Amino acid sequence: MAKAPRIFYLVPAQTRRRLDGETRKNHIMRLLFDMRRQLPSGGVKIIYQHCEMLRRHGIEAAPVHLGDFVIDWFPHSIESLTHKEALSTIADEDILICPEIIPAAAAEFPCRQKIAFVQNWFLADIGTGPDRRYEDFGFTGLLACSNYIRNYMASRSELPCTVVINGIDLSLFKPSDAPPIHQQVLYQNRRNVADARAAIALLEPALRAGCQFVELGNNLSQAEMICSFQAADIYLAIGYPEGFALPPLEAMACGCVVIGFTGGGGLEHMIDSQSALVAPDGDSTALADCLTRILEDSTLKESLRDKGLLKAGEFPLARMEREVLGFAEAMSSGRPHHKDG
Repeated sequence: MAKAPRIFYLVPAQTRRRLDGETRKNHIMRLLFDMRRQLPSGGVKIIYQHCEMLRRHGIEAAPVHLGDFVIDWFPHSIESLTHKEALSTIADEDILICPEIIPAAAAEFPCRQKIAFVQNWFLADIGTGPDRRYEDFGFTGLLACSNYIRNYMASRSELPCTVVINGIDLSLFKPSDAPPIHQQVLYQNRRNVADARAAIALLEPALRAGCQFVELGNNLSQAEMICSFQAADIYLAIGYPEGFALPPLEAMACGCVVIGFTGGGGLEHMIDSQSALVAPDGDSTALADCLTRILEDSTLKESLRDKGLLKAGEFPLARMEREVLGFAEAMSSGRPHHKDG
């Protein structure tokens, strides 16, 4: 492979905003005593994984923190650059990867090749605004984490789009030797938590009484999340909109039966009545119906569990690494991106 230019990924600060489900008091306490800790984000983890993969193959890659924060909730070997360091380091022959939500942040960097990394289709529209496209911000290409995003962006930009499908570490995200806790239902207080609570309230009282419901905050480490997935019988996916929906895939890999909303991007792995039971985004009544079916039909539940494990096996990190390297090779050789992924 020809020597590739250096690749830099911008990482915005996300620690200050108040989270869905976070009380005002907890928000203030977090800002006062734990402001530098970046809260868990699948998109940030993917950026760090890209950098690690590229570095293993001799390509210089680094995340650039646009703020004073640390990433410590999953293991990694990557040293980040500060904003100031990046401005004095990055040259015009380098490649800049910029999150879809902050396209204007790319303007101060001199790179000839600027790629918008679209990890959530909904944030792409917010980032550019209703009357502009990424090419209007000087971008030369798009990078998408799912085929759903590629298809969504096709009518919103003329830029070439490379797809690098997210992967998970199947040596970590795997079922425990111990069986899951019977009828334990797990969901995350990350987004749309009211939909999960409403669906639970709609269950028949006797059915609800036989379950153990676990609501997790958005502050757990990767290791803690794996333990939670492994212990749970059922995972409620309530994130929407989603560019890929990483938590449901991780839950599948740990042996959870997944039901809920795809957010769009979750369609990559949440195949209705095969690897998951899918409800329309935001429809708590449909979500309650899916949960009722699973709780009452053990044959269906175990079938979905087995097929979910098989589906999760289609998303290893090795696949993502091959696609990241293909992207880097294309960028370094000047070949056009592949619009068909």
